[in-house]
Amino acid sequence: MPFAGVRDQRFYYEVGGEGELVILLHGALANADLMEAPATGLASGFRALRFDRRGCGRTTPPTEGPVPLPEEADDVLGILDWFSVEKAHFLAHDEGAEVALEFALRNPGRTGSIALLAPSLEGFSSSPEVAAASADLRAALRSDPPKALAEKLFPSPIFDAAREREGVFERITDIFRRFPQSPGRFERLPRAGAALAGRLGAVSARTFVLVGERDEEDRLRSARTIAAGIPGAELLVFPDTSRFLHVEESRAVMRRLTDFFLPEPEIEP
Repeated sequence: MPFAGVRDQRFYYEVGGEGELVILLHGALANADLMEAPATGLASGFRALRFDRRGCGRTTPPTEGPVPLPEEADDVLGILDWFSVEKAHFLAHDEGAEVALEFALRNPGRTGSIALLAPSLEGFSSSPEVAAASADLRAALRSDPPKALAEKLFPSPIFDAAREREGVFERITDIFRRFPQSPGRFERLPRAGAALAGRLGAVSARTFVLVGERDEEDRLRSARTIAAGIPGAELLVFPDTSRFLHVEESRAVMRRLTDFFLPEPEIEP
């Protein structure tokens, strides 16, 4: 298996295609396999790189506690240097969006375009119901991870659209079942400075935000907040999809992403 030795970690990665680099970042409890479909789609025009984030999947060593966002952004910077690439585009899902935005704020000169799928947002005010459910899931994961996934996470409505498509729910949940048994990895410690939600206006990268229309209302609000906060950002609410829109409707979503990453050249009058 290929690994990049970066910042005292061995990051598992997969890369394919030729052209400008696009880094694909998976979300919480997942690994790079959840980004396989968009990586395959982008490989026809880009060099698509997906990797297991710190403490996730096949990346070693395992991480037992929370990983601050600046640390993850520096991981990405180290991976860019490992591949001797000056600048990269980003396609990020769920919590991976926070890593992409943190990187863009810390390294604007090394950030190309950013596409965010069902993004979460550090500093976003969740509803009491969602906050309580999230805390309940984290507690259950600390006690019995397999049971927590089966009884707390997988019955969630965020999987409804995946359940309706043959084989999709099974594919996604198989990836989740393989996450490292270190649930504390998925908690964030409060930072001393402003959270991402208060710094969106400083993001200078061209940004596209996609969210499934059947995702939970909090995630729809998070996507709208990001799109409204980043100057010039575009928002698309994708029909009949939920949290895993890039897997539920991979071809249709990839068409929109390809249009974003490879815009038609402007014709001068």
